[in-house]
Amino acid sequence: MSICDRSGSSSSTRPALLCSGSPLLRLRLLLPPLLLLLLSLTACTSGGPPADILPRDRFVQVLAEAQLIEARVNREGTVEHRSNERVDGYYAELFTHQGITQEQFGRSFDHYAQDPAVLKDIYGDVIADLSKRKDEAMNARPDSLSPAAHP
Repeated sequence: MSICDRSGSSSSTRPALLCSGSPLLRLRLLLPPLLLLLLSLTACTSGGPPADILPRDRFVQVLAEAQLIEARVNREGTVEHRSNERVDGYYAELFTHQGITQEQFGRSFDHYAQDPAVLKDIYGDVIADLSKRKDEAMNARPDSLSPAAHP
């Protein structure tokens, strides 16, 4: 027995709008909630970024390298009084080394920047990566004040 079957049940227990009218009316009433459900389910699936967007970990690596380029350019302009004409060459070398394009990097940045909390976390990872590199570099060279540096 369906919910629209009038025999054996009181009319107050069946949905009046769904049971009256044509199948088209029923479809029109059910379609918006079904579409909303479908959209909410697809929004919740996390398959990672689109194909032309760098994965988060790789984006962190490239962004860390870009920060090193910015630091180098800043030093060259401030301390060594060089012009910034070499910046494009530095970035071209980075993108070639990473096997990406400037456009792909830009799209990836725009993608992650859509959610400020995600971008903040990414920059936190960049800072952690750069700090780790600094510590490794400092530990790799001998301390000029240590007795081991002066045999």
